[in-house]
Amino acid sequence: ENENTFIIYREGEENLPWDDAAIPFWVVASDGVTYTHPRRKNILVMAGGQREEILVQFDEPGRYVISQQGIQGMQFFDMWGHPHDQILATITVDTTVRSQLPNTPISEMTFTPGYKEEEKIEAHDIVKTENIVFSMGANRNEAPFPQYFVNGRPFHPDDIRFRAHPGEAVEYVLVNANHNVHPFHIHVNRFQIQEMGSELSSERYPVLKPLMEFDPTIWRDIVVVPPNGRARVWVHYKSNYTGKTVFHCHFLAHEDTGMMSTLFIGDEDFVFNLNDYKELLAGLGFGMLLTGIILVALRSAREGKQPYEAVVMNEMKSKALD
Repeated sequence: ENENTFIIYREGEENLPWDDAAIPFWVVASDGVTYTHPRRKNILVMAGGQREEILVQFDEPGRYVISQQGIQGMQFFDMWGHPHDQILATITVDTTVRSQLPNTPISEMTFTPGYKEEEKIEAHDIVKTENIVFSMGANRNEAPFPQYFVNGRPFHPDDIRFRAHPGEAVEYVLVNANHNVHPFHIHVNRFQIQEMGSELSSERYPVLKPLMEFDPTIWRDIVVVPPNGRARVWVHYKSNYTGKTVFHCHFLAHEDTGMMSTLFIGDEDFVFNLNDYKELLAGLGFGMLLTGIILVALRSAREGKQPYEAVVMNEMKSKALD
């Protein structure tokens, strides 16, 4: 249930600002989708389930460290000191490094992309916009505690609140109502990020800035929704898949205690569920009873006698005795 940063320093320089001292590297793929060209970075901020494929080139021999730092207070409701700064790995580069440099500079390399350029989602492809709100409850009298919700409700496999059709594109506005991050993950289908934002200050939380950097041409299946923040994504649903799937927060403790929702892709068959129609059936029953009472009253009125008048009751009694 942590975020993680990936920063490379020369050993002993890890306390310097990463914008000034970090060793740059290149990202060549995200969440299993290869880029056409490498993208230069000096910091990565990731959370549950995200995958990044990188190339690192050390031009000089020496000792280098991979550092996690600067994410205190971003998770666990502003609890500073967790996750704490730490060295994740130490890399030793020996004097043979010069003979192992690539013939082509990394910045000039090209790759076969995971998606073609013409597959990019355009604004006119979007058929609808829906809101997805990640939130939590703190009812101490209810297990599990705390409770995690999507649009105010916990997960149930038969509660289908989101629907889409094969081949169409849908916009989702992801809202994080908490002071901790929620990595949004959708199964089967990928998306392109169109917007990121947070109500928090990037001066108090420096990693917010790299966390919210995005490229709308990159395809992903996970996006970290910032604390007290939002993300807007465009999802393209595959034309060859129909049926039920899910989306959820990719922190295991969150998804397993309710922060998940069922999505149905395709034309759903009608399934009669009595609980879904009990109010309607009760209303129909009451209406039929009321209609019957009115019809009896009208019939009696046409006959010119009230069914419970004394004369009518005496006539009925006499007929019964005869």
